[in-house]
Amino acid sequence: MLTLPPALHRLAETLKTEGVELYAVGGCVRDALLNRPVHDIDLCSRLRPEELLETTRAFGIDARIVQPKLGTVLLTVEGKTFEHTTFRTESYGAGGAHTPDAVSFSDSPMVDAFRRDFSVNALYESVSDGTLVDPTGGLDDLNRRVLRTTTADPAVILRDDGLRILRLVRFTAALDFTIDPATWQAAKANARLLDDVAWERKREELDRILTGPRVFDALCMLRDVGALAYVLPECTACDGMEQRQDYHKYDVLTHLFHACENTKNELACRLIGLLHDVGKPAAKQRDGTLYAHDVLGERIARTMLERLRYPNALIERVCQAIRSHMFDLNGEASEATIRKRFAQIGRSRTEDLIMIREADVRGSGYKPGFVAERWREVYRAMQEEHAPFSETELCVSGSDIMSELGLPAGEQIGRIKRQLLLHCAVHPQDNRPDVLLKRMHDYR
Repeated sequence: MLTLPPALHRLAETLKTEGVELYAVGGCVRDALLNRPVHDIDLCSRLRPEELLETTRAFGIDARIVQPKLGTVLLTVEGKTFEHTTFRTESYGAGGAHTPDAVSFSDSPMVDAFRRDFSVNALYESVSDGTLVDPTGGLDDLNRRVLRTTTADPAVILRDDGLRILRLVRFTAALDFTIDPATWQAAKANARLLDDVAWERKREELDRILTGPRVFDALCMLRDVGALAYVLPECTACDGMEQRQDYHKYDVLTHLFHACENTKNELACRLIGLLHDVGKPAAKQRDGTLYAHDVLGERIARTMLERLRYPNALIERVCQAIRSHMFDLNGEASEATIRKRFAQIGRSRTEDLIMIREADVRGSGYKPGFVAERWREVYRAMQEEHAPFSETELCVSGSDIMSELGLPAGEQIGRIKRQLLLHCAVHPQDNRPDVLLKRMHDYR
């Protein structure tokens, strides 16, 4: 039984005496039955929004209507927020954009359940006594660890909202379930409906997939169900593109999936792994080689991320890593060269560069020695030696340089600061005012 605030239990018990059952529904019930952590708790009943507002006042529960058409009310209880919806049915027009043409309120969960996506998400638990209501056979599917739509014909549910195809992939990976064959076939047949879904909404599901468990399996499902073409269309050109077998066991797309899985579980890192070689098909088409696929890949990735409406800071971080990932490919750069590069790009991007190099190699299917190991040692040494990673960490300022050299503000001052930064990256012990004031004369 779910753990809920006492005020909600008191509300539920009072409503029950009036013939109204208050239920928890959806993922919270599913996860509790699977002994998984429960996060957001959604509630539902036959009460219309205005009726719910009137009832909750007596229990000190703050309530406000947020979506009148859908019957959605936010309840704030002891500092926690719960979403309550009225039982309802929905009807949709053509396309998969998830905008119902009509909504009708209902008095029964036995009706409400069949508008929901998957049977395991259509389980209702009474808040008053913990009784389970299972209109669609979700409990049996939960025990069999199978994802199946709430409707006998899966296409009915999937056609209503193309985004449910991405949710199918996400839940399958997150729960470690299998997919009912009829549901899978319907998802494949209706993948094109994702073309009607707003890019922001597709991005939200993609983010959950990339930062969830079994990311490699999830990405393979996106490819196999036909959804990749509507979420990351440029990646489809990588599918089946063979690579040199002495470097890669996999085609480019499978390599990208493996590399993504081997990055840190953080959205930007996962995107770096997933897109770092996205420029290879364009490079191959241009001149038959993979030369400059990092440059082309940066441009392609930027287009993809902007289309998905990612924040500018994340786009810049991902694109910088893609643009830099071919640095010192064979591990032949001197330590001084590595130190200078790290200082130029800064700490966070250095960490991204080390991460993608290791993920790139692991994602190749081979496990040779990593250039990343050497880089990590150099980076660790720079930190221990307090090497500067930006011009602001130098022990002299632009004003100091102008005063010492008698120069006006301008590009020359910036060039001198960059030279001092590169010098101190290799010789951290020289990052002292007296040494730098002498050395800056050499860069005048």
